[in-house]
Amino acid sequence: MALTLLMPIGGAQAAPEVPNPRVNDGDLLITNHSFEDGTTGWTTSNGRGETGPPRCASVPTTTADGASDGEQALSLPGTPPCLMLGVVSTPVAAVAGESYTAFAHTGGTGHATIGLRFLDDAGTVLASSQGERTAAGDVVEFTAEAPAGATRVAVELGGQRQVTFDQVLITGEYTMLKPQVTKRGSFLGMAAGVDENGRHVTFAVATGSAFNPAVLVVTDILTGEVTNTVEVPGATGSWTIEQDPESGMVYIGTYQSPALYGWQPGDPVAERIGTPPIEHFGFTYGLNMGKDGTLYGGAWGEPTAGYAGAQLWQYHPDTGFAKFGPTPLTPEANYTRAVGYEDATETVWAGTGTGVAKLYGCDTGGTPGSEQCKDFTSLLGPVADATWVYGITAGSGYVQVWGGDSSSTGNDYLIVLKVTRDANGELQAESIKEIKGVIYNGSSPVVDDKIYYTMANTQAQGIPLHSFDVVTGEIEVITEAPTQIFSRQWEIVDLEDPEWPGPSVVGWNSGANLVKYNIETGNFEHTLVEDIPMLPTGLNSITGGPDGNVWSAGYLTGGLGKHPAMRDDQQVAKSIGGQAEVMTNYRGRVRQGNYPYGDVRSFSPADFEAGTQPRVDCVIGAEQNRPYALVGHGDRLYYGSQAEYGHDMGAFGWMDLTTGECHTLEGVIGHQSVNAIAASGSKVFGGGNIFFSYDGVPIDSQAKLIIHDESDDSTRTIEWPVPNTRSINAAVTAPDGTVWFYAEGWLVAMDPETEEVIHTEEVFADWKPGDRIAGNYARMLVLDGRIYGIAGGRVFTVDPARTLAEGSATSSLQILFQGADKDITTDGYGNLYVIDQQTRLLRINPRGVVAA
Repeated sequence: MALTLLMPIGGAQAAPEVPNPRVNDGDLLITNHSFEDGTTGWTTSNGRGETGPPRCASVPTTTADGASDGEQALSLPGTPPCLMLGVVSTPVAAVAGESYTAFAHTGGTGHATIGLRFLDDAGTVLASSQGERTAAGDVVEFTAEAPAGATRVAVELGGQRQVTFDQVLITGEYTMLKPQVTKRGSFLGMAAGVDENGRHVTFAVATGSAFNPAVLVVTDILTGEVTNTVEVPGATGSWTIEQDPESGMVYIGTYQSPALYGWQPGDPVAERIGTPPIEHFGFTYGLNMGKDGTLYGGAWGEPTAGYAGAQLWQYHPDTGFAKFGPTPLTPEANYTRAVGYEDATETVWAGTGTGVAKLYGCDTGGTPGSEQCKDFTSLLGPVADATWVYGITAGSGYVQVWGGDSSSTGNDYLIVLKVTRDANGELQAESIKEIKGVIYNGSSPVVDDKIYYTMANTQAQGIPLHSFDVVTGEIEVITEAPTQIFSRQWEIVDLEDPEWPGPSVVGWNSGANLVKYNIETGNFEHTLVEDIPMLPTGLNSITGGPDGNVWSAGYLTGGLGKHPAMRDDQQVAKSIGGQAEVMTNYRGRVRQGNYPYGDVRSFSPADFEAGTQPRVDCVIGAEQNRPYALVGHGDRLYYGSQAEYGHDMGAFGWMDLTTGECHTLEGVIGHQSVNAIAASGSKVFGGGNIFFSYDGVPIDSQAKLIIHDESDDSTRTIEWPVPNTRSINAAVTAPDGTVWFYAEGWLVAMDPETEEVIHTEEVFADWKPGDRIAGNYARMLVLDGRIYGIAGGRVFTVDPARTLAEGSATSSLQILFQGADKDITTDGYGNLYVIDQQTRLLRINPRGVVAA
């Protein structure tokens, strides 16, 4: 069915007022909220705002019956003469003019009520009010506004006849919670070198966030002990570290504040040196030392912002930054992730990725920016047809190139090149070996004519070291060196120790596992390094779980956090799970769309408590790597995804929850990704985004809408009714079955039966996404009949029924907060949560802030 392009109903709307609310720092914690300490912290009342009868003061007790949190609950037996009785909590802080909502779980055969008492600094009750009595057995709640002069608020529970209470909670209007996923630092890069005392050490950067800087961790290789931790101010993390062996300077390439940092061993902090002279520079990669103190590096930049393509740069402390080689090496790729300096030929080698995998060898010593680079892509063999050259190790006349799909599941190759110069001085190279199945991040440098690496699918054998002799071609499996790790880098180090004579192979993984193998003696050690700093991890997605708690997944280095609603003192985090682009709660399990493997995983709250990794339920396939949309509907879990690097078609599909089978419709939306899904009746709607992959340049100019009919499993696309729309950002189904979409400031409603667009309105003319629209730019949900959403950090709400009835969203549209990060969910009590300050959750209590 073709759709007519529509003008907005009611005209473009002026942006609603943006609030600037006071935000409470941390939860308001009721003392002994679950009565595990008897009635400590509670005083007797009549349950209706007055003092309880003295003869009933000892009647409130605790019981195991009705406990919802812990082992005990409050018991109000309701026997004469204390048929109606109550208790009042110890007060917590309050602010006059703000609303507060209290909750409690109830049980028993009587009737329960909950109320609030507001007090001043002297303890005088300024106001007291209670909700209506209701039959016990459900959660009771009550909201009231603090009067003038109020500085504290107490919760009052009341029972008529036999009632139990447990899990008493309270929240204000806006609450900032502490970081949700705090865990041992995770590491993306590693290098070996020496510290200020001459000890042989590893340098690795623990990933932080914008509000918690990355930390350089220095570890003694011989003892496995951390000898120093140094902040990298302003940096979130690092993929690449390199030490200058002459000056001792440790160079750190950072991201999310892309720059080059330097740390002189012994200094208290790392210093920001600067940014390479690359326009639209966005990431630092591939640091590698050349001769005479020159450092070489790679980069990534946003192509839609004007980044020209894969590039190289150089730095020397005496002369500063300069470009290196042609700009760009190639416009067909955006990453120069792998860089290596080969000393025998005095050349810099660079590999590109995401667009096409290419390999270049570049002469050094010329005028900066005019160095000659020769294309050696023809030597990449099977890697030339893949997405990435991901790692390079060079030296002693050899260059080892690691590339493929970079998944370390068996499809990556190590290409070993021998490099020389001919009689005319021209750089030459020949491939002497292709080794399939080598895992991250390739091999060690050449030592005694051998390189060392590990192989995919060898977990059962302990992931042993392998060696390849570059002269004889012999490969050896070193069974006495079961590394058990995917090393961030393999280094060759002479530890200068009698028990470790001559060169040793040293590795370090993301979890701070240090391994070393002595080539001469066969001595091997694997050490889980202690004293790694605990750091908050940036959050990537959140969802309310089947237990009513709020679950968070960490960005990049993963991890899961559980926030028990309104009790941030009970928050728990574990180092399990990867980067979930989206999470949803369906049929008793938290479902995740995971990067980089493009799969759907799930876990139950019990799995989390046991420390069990989320299980893989479905592999999407079809060259997908970022599932951004998940929606449960009937016996299916629908997913929409973004294409893998180097591919240009997203996908849509579903997992059959009865059979466990996955059905991916490849290419159904063409050169777009699917980032938003909603279902109504027998139809499922998928919103397209012209940004088909994380860094691809769009082919289409207008977003499409998928309509999938479950009655015959037919799928088709239709043109989006609003012109010049690049992305349909979010979708949700209203209580009446109408499907609502948010697309770059527009609200669009569709009748799912007729597929007629029944409302279009530009609600946020002032609020538009940037050059690239991420798959998680906006999300929406329905709560108590209203739509709540977040778009580009703006949290908003609108009444869909009222909007249709009035023909405009003007009267019900409201901005609740601005400046958050992303994603939105609810807890089991109807509170809203969004990610804020990267690592934290902001809770919004809609009862106190949404206008009637």
